[in-house]
Amino acid sequence: MKRRVLAGLLGVVLLAACGTTRSQADQQRDGTLVAGALRSADLAGVSFKLDQQLLITGGDIPSGQAVQLHATASGGVLRDDTARFGYHIQQGSQASDYDMRVADGRLYVRKHGAAAWKATPVSNTTTLFPALRLDVVREAVLLASSVSPSTLGHIDAGFARKYAVHPAASQVEQLLSIPVQGAAEQQFMKSASAEVDVFLTVPDNGLGRVEVHVSGVDPSNGEHQQIQSSIDLHSARVSAVEAPADAQLVSPSDILA
Repeated sequence: MKRRVLAGLLGVVLLAACGTTRSQADQQRDGTLVAGALRSADLAGVSFKLDQQLLITGGDIPSGQAVQLHATASGGVLRDDTARFGYHIQQGSQASDYDMRVADGRLYVRKHGAAAWKATPVSNTTTLFPALRLDVVREAVLLASSVSPSTLGHIDAGFARKYAVHPAASQVEQLLSIPVQGAAEQQFMKSASAEVDVFLTVPDNGLGRVEVHVSGVDPSNGEHQQIQSSIDLHSARVSAVEAPADAQLVSPSDILA
């Protein structure tokens, strides 16, 4: 019986994937489902692990060279647009560890083991962990230029339906933390590309995984950023995440210094 159910489910998925075009109503229906799962997970609370690759070329970086960073977070918790986690950055043979919190619209950071916290607007640091920003991902889904039909796959939490979302221009800017306007925005969008993949677990349609694949050239300095960010989530009891009592406000460029 289980084999028949799975075969039938696969058949439905394959038939859906064969279509070349989708109606706006179908895309809106799936987008509403995905956005609801993102909001429900955020409100209820989840534990997560994050993995991210960042590649930067161009700008002030000499031709033929690149800055490549690998960041991970495990044992993190997220609830109602707040989060608490450890953040590990590996660049070649060098590594750095930080304690991080997201609360009250700010990112709070301190080097692991230190006492002093720094703070800066989280909207200016989304590039550090775009898949973690469930509020931005949800907005990207609701305002998406397209939402694909689901395909069946397997993630850490088990079987899941994957929805591929192509964000609109303003959400691509948010995912890369690159605010642009006017002619600069047109120039930016010529170089930018993004896909957000959201995985809903079967059969309960819970949020199981988010992947963000995004790239673009910053018109202000010519840097080309490429980000592959993913987060795996599990339901958890999450206590309130509070902002540190004392934190020094700094510019986004100094938050990890």
